[in-house]
Amino acid sequence: MSIHSPGACPSDLTAFVADHFPERSIHPDEQIARSWYRSVMQHRLDPHGQGEKHVLTADELREHQRLHQDYLSIAGQGVTGLAKRVVPAGFAVLLSDEHGVTLETRLPLQYDLYTQAGLIVGACWDESTVGTNGIGTALASRQAMTIHHQEHFLVSNFRLSCSVAPIYDAQNLLRGCLNATCLNSAGPKEAQYLTLQLVIMYARMIENVSFRQRYRDRMTLSVKSHGDISDLANEQLLALDEQGRIIGANHAAFVSYQQDQQFDLLGSRIDQLLPVGVDELLSQSNGGARSLNLRTLQDDVPIGVSLCIPASPSRTHARHQPPVSSQHPNLQRLGGQDPRLQEGVQRLRKVLDKDIPILITGETGTGKEAFARAIHQASARARGPFVALNCAAIPESLIESELFGYRGGSFTGANKKGMKGKLEQANGGTLFLDEIGDMPAHLQTRLLRVLAEREISPLGADTPVPLDVQVISATHQDLAQMIASKAFREDLFYRLNGMPLALPALRERSDRNTLIDSLLSNHGQLRLTDAARQRLLDHPWPGNIRQLSSCLRYAAALAEDCCIDVDCLPTELQASSPSGEESVRSPEGRLADRLENDEARHLRAALREQRWNISAVAETFGVARSTLYRKMKKYGIVQPNELF
Repeated sequence: MSIHSPGACPSDLTAFVADHFPERSIHPDEQIARSWYRSVMQHRLDPHGQGEKHVLTADELREHQRLHQDYLSIAGQGVTGLAKRVVPAGFAVLLSDEHGVTLETRLPLQYDLYTQAGLIVGACWDESTVGTNGIGTALASRQAMTIHHQEHFLVSNFRLSCSVAPIYDAQNLLRGCLNATCLNSAGPKEAQYLTLQLVIMYARMIENVSFRQRYRDRMTLSVKSHGDISDLANEQLLALDEQGRIIGANHAAFVSYQQDQQFDLLGSRIDQLLPVGVDELLSQSNGGARSLNLRTLQDDVPIGVSLCIPASPSRTHARHQPPVSSQHPNLQRLGGQDPRLQEGVQRLRKVLDKDIPILITGETGTGKEAFARAIHQASARARGPFVALNCAAIPESLIESELFGYRGGSFTGANKKGMKGKLEQANGGTLFLDEIGDMPAHLQTRLLRVLAEREISPLGADTPVPLDVQVISATHQDLAQMIASKAFREDLFYRLNGMPLALPALRERSDRNTLIDSLLSNHGQLRLTDAARQRLLDHPWPGNIRQLSSCLRYAAALAEDCCIDVDCLPTELQASSPSGEESVRSPEGRLADRLENDEARHLRAALREQRWNISAVAETFGVARSTLYRKMKKYGIVQPNELF
């Protein structure tokens, strides 16, 4: 086998390292050697170069953090916990997203040395950008690891020693990773072993807290090896629907139960893993009041099982009813009282389960994904998976593997167990292709063939995989214009456009008043003053329902005595009166302006004093981190990235 082949064997890798890195005084293990190989042969990087530094601009960073707000709010707790234990010892703690972009940092007192090394919020550590490094290589290999000194690809990163653990969501998809990095450590790599174990422990804690938060209104199971209290990271968490099928799990459960590539944990019944079904679990545990001692079906190992029942009694006694998600509104609610939307919902109901692809169009923020989820929930596929792929959010180099998947060993750096693509993950359920207009041209051809033949051939697969999915696509672009300019395939358009659903912009909807009340009801017993309501009704809402929802969340946080007035609305809604004439400011209004200026000044001072450590400032003021982010957004305060 040639060294240039993606499937280079260990002996070829040894020769590659000897040829390309003769000056290095280490013998890298196979994982590091494969990363070096990718860095040279795939990413075309020079180990003696600086690497192309990518740092988000202030606006990009603000938007990036907004998109990851839920992830940050949970993972930030783990970052703080880890930082308390390792920052005093000279480690920097970083949290990244699934693309290697740093979302949050905790730095030692000598923070200048760390920022000069690129350990800043907004920096991208993807392996394709800077070669072998802790964050990028942990994400590429999907493994916890330490990258120590000369194991880094770039010579300029030799002073770093990084211990990193990936973080997964409840569908076993990467969310990012947790990283503890020190500079110029004199000890060997083995000295970082305990640091790595701490990082792994906190990464698993983040996963478990995220799992419990996501499935707080679902029946969940905790499975532990009997009598094993030495390794909390091995606790397996499973979320069940009312029929006892697994709808989510933590990474430990996926590792334990999916060692056989042919077994898919999601969608399996609990009695395929345990010797009891959901009814027996409820009965034997007395509704979750006591733990059970059971044995696994696979290898007859004794385990302890704890059952957690959601607080709402309706879920416990209605297990045989169709599942209803509290997070996603149904078609009836989404249709509102707007005649145009109601007509669209009526047509949707007629095509459900008729194997007709649906194309949803509309401006950004009009609720395209919400409609796709509602269609899935209203169909006979509701028990199957709903898999979403944003064609605009994934780099073109990754979208093919994300969509079609690959089998183990099909190329260098591939997961040994392979990876199911979105199409295969959606088998038996619904595939939602968001921003389909941004799909690269060569993938449009492959997708068209898949939809026509109803089977896929993942990279490295010997036989094609039959495909049974409901396809829903969405775009805010004018596909007809893209077809005319040869940017989108006409035959694919007709394949996807079985039933078109055009969502009106918020400013065009006749039920804005009712919609405002519906969204406001999600925030408790709040009311709007007449002036505030009029501002909401008159605003053009370029961001549509998403912007309105964010506006109401912001206003609800600032509301006093359960009342939202104009002063509680975001700045863009306070700028002028509905008539366009400048509002006459009362003495109370001028006082409010002065108080806001004082608050902004104090907030900036506290952020500088704490070196922009958001959690520390939030703790100082006694507020939640999300509240602090809202305040920063309100006053236009942006964390500086002065290095690049």
